[in-house]
Amino acid sequence: MSGLAEKIAFLESHGVAELAHSEANLLAHLRGVHDLLAQWGARQELCDAGLFHSVYGTEIFPTGAIPHELRPAVRELIGAEAETLAYLFGTVTRSALFDAAFDGPPFLLEDRSGGCVGVSAGQYADLAALTVANWLEQRPRFAESSKFSRAREFDAMRRYLPDSVRTALERAYGFAPLALAGNE
Repeated sequence: MSGLAEKIAFLESHGVAELAHSEANLLAHLRGVHDLLAQWGARQELCDAGLFHSVYGTEIFPTGAIPHELRPAVRELIGAEAETLAYLFGTVTRSALFDAAFDGPPFLLEDRSGGCVGVSAGQYADLAALTVANWLEQRPRFAESSKFSRAREFDAMRRYLPDSVRTALERAYGFAPLALAGNE
């Protein structure tokens, strides 16, 4: 895998800094998600997935900066695990990610084409962490009235999150700490 500067240069070469996103630009948002995950102690693969999480476009941000044909180049740059997570983040619907928090395993997520993709428990936990980082990075730029959006869904998602991500979400939403088996 390459260094952060090379990854950012790749993103810049594809115009990511010129795309508007949540009152900033897409590069600033991607970097912010990466930095939150790093601050929370996430492993490098998840941080890299955060840096690339919406480059292929998402349901909410359909403007993809990197065409799917370049997935092999992205995979070479950030590794197969991180690229797969970034691709899945762009492919699955937000409602499927939130619904899975209530439904639990097996994690079968609807994709934007109406199909279904199965993910492992570890992949679901990573996608949940990406979802939290994605939301919390943008949240300060949103209207006060929307800062607690999806509280019920995020509350359900907490049990799948790594400890540091769950703690950040609990602080942001004012949730009482979740007592999990083994963490009591």
